[in-house]
Amino acid sequence: MREGRLALVTGATSGIGLAYADRLASMGYHLIITGRRMEVLNARAEEIRHRHRVSVSTLEAELTRDRDLEELERVLTRERPSFLVNNAGFGIRSYFVDTPRKTWEALVKVHVMAPLRLTQGALKYMLEGSGGTIVNVSSEAAFLPVMRNSVYSGAKAFLLRWTESVALEVMGTPIRIQALCPGMTRSDFHPRMGQEGASLSRSPLIRWITPQEVVDESIRALQSGKVICVPKASGKMRTTLMPLIPQRARHRCLRWFFRASSRGGNSCNSEN
Repeated sequence: MREGRLALVTGATSGIGLAYADRLASMGYHLIITGRRMEVLNARAEEIRHRHRVSVSTLEAELTRDRDLEELERVLTRERPSFLVNNAGFGIRSYFVDTPRKTWEALVKVHVMAPLRLTQGALKYMLEGSGGTIVNVSSEAAFLPVMRNSVYSGAKAFLLRWTESVALEVMGTPIRIQALCPGMTRSDFHPRMGQEGASLSRSPLIRWITPQEVVDESIRALQSGKVICVPKASGKMRTTLMPLIPQRARHRCLRWFFRASSRGGNSCNSEN
């Protein structure tokens, strides 16, 4: 183990993962960051080292592969980071009936199984020691059905409710755990989902937020002890008010929105 505070962030090549890694480094954390695009990940690590004068280790991790997840679990157990951010993920832009089984199985592995395994591993040593912090990156999609991204929405809903349940189990201990539920965030997540994802990124119907804004709100929520963090007033309004609309009207509204805000063919691709 290295001396000083240590954080592990998955999916840190871009977007929220990268922004969280940079923020934690500015707070004095040494880092272990993971991703699939090692050339990009190593470049980001060098930038963070230069900017914040902390150590940054990189680890290639394709979390759909058992051997990669097992290696990450070994690193977690050996290094015992006090801050864990489960951020890695990807989205799907296709009807469920048209989505290859291997694609939605991969999504469940990355969004559900990986956070389950890494969080359990971290909790075991955090409960034995002086505590720690775990952030599971969910989504506003956890609160609402999402057309042509149904498995993603379902996985994020699981992540939200499971994280809240674990928070009840560790209440009274020096462990902070959070479900971070951002809305549409400016990164390469949506453009990497093909033509329809690129259309979403240009849609005037969507009020976008930056990864830095997401991390700002997450840190503030952790400091105030909030388990569920929905960034921005607009996000809080959507996730609070939309479920109150009668179901038929809500579904019509959502169907119109998803059709109007994105045009293009099916796509199943992207990593945070």
